[in-house]
Amino acid sequence: MPFRRLIPLAAAVLLLAIAGCGSEGGDGSSPGGDSASGGSETEQVKVFTTEGEQFDPVQKEVPAGDLPKAATQALLDAPADRTYIPEGTEVKDVTVTGDGKATVKLSDEFLGDIPADPAERTRRENDAVEGRVAQVTYTLTSLKSVDQVKVESGGLAVTKTKDRADFREPQKAPPLPGQGDQYGARASGATQLQQQLADLRYLPQSGVDGVIGYQTQQAVMAFQSVEGLTRDGVAGPVTKAALRVAKTPQPSARRPQRLMEVRIGKGVLLLVRGGKTVRVIHVSAGGPGNETPTGRYRIFRKELQSWSVPFSTWLPYASYFNNGIAFHEYPDVPPYPASHGCVRVPAPEAPLVYRFARLGTVVVVRS
Repeated sequence: MPFRRLIPLAAAVLLLAIAGCGSEGGDGSSPGGDSASGGSETEQVKVFTTEGEQFDPVQKEVPAGDLPKAATQALLDAPADRTYIPEGTEVKDVTVTGDGKATVKLSDEFLGDIPADPAERTRRENDAVEGRVAQVTYTLTSLKSVDQVKVESGGLAVTKTKDRADFREPQKAPPLPGQGDQYGARASGATQLQQQLADLRYLPQSGVDGVIGYQTQQAVMAFQSVEGLTRDGVAGPVTKAALRVAKTPQPSARRPQRLMEVRIGKGVLLLVRGGKTVRVIHVSAGGPGNETPTGRYRIFRKELQSWSVPFSTWLPYASYFNNGIAFHEYPDVPPYPASHGCVRVPAPEAPLVYRFARLGTVVVVRS
């Protein structure tokens, strides 16, 4: 080939090489986040969504320009039933210092009506805040640049700076809970009331002791709910009249031989054997925004003491049937759905439910 024809060819190659070096970053991305095809550069981040009282992390693709803020936004975009963070919460800013401390500034919807001062919160309010902060902390500390997270809501600090160690499971579990507080004294007619509840399967025979305690109150609440009465746990004239003519509630499904039926609206759990109800137990399922999914499941994991990372608490007598959703003991079982998706069981009944929930046992959840 003549020499004069080589010169333009070499120059063209040189120009292409210079253009390539000047337009790509060290990772092959172009300045400003534009890829060679003209699209935006993205990265995969792990977003810690929830299922019941546990995490259920998912991979999300977000813009790579401001990764901490993009990851936070991806968390806030999670479906309402997969997060503890209130709908409408907005990310105002996320900054990360050189030592790996992220400050996340969120709108005041993050706290809502919960006091900013932890000392002024109820236990339920404090649990709610801890669960929300845990989601933000785990999502951001999954990034290489972040080790600690401080969350602000409406310009106010929500908690102290957190890292994953703050949510770590303790080396030793506490003793299993007792039977719940027994309060009050022996009352006239208590034994008759309890025997009626036991005959209808709302109480075990061992609960017929003449003392109106926590177990009896929970049994009365279960009965009142099934019968459509005011659920206050007090056996007044209307409740006692209903007891005289009531029948044991029967399950909607009678197969297989052993099953557990949750009726969310009624707030009861039926333990069923051979197509017949052997116990009716007052429970509390998932509250607004964290509703317990209806459907048919099976018990697949059991733990006498199960650690809930988001809430940094033990869940005694836990029997899991749907990802992170389980039956478990809880000291507060109110007459309405109040959990984060799990099914709360009163302390006196928790050991029985745990024994009944063998691995593979069918669980039917109805609205």
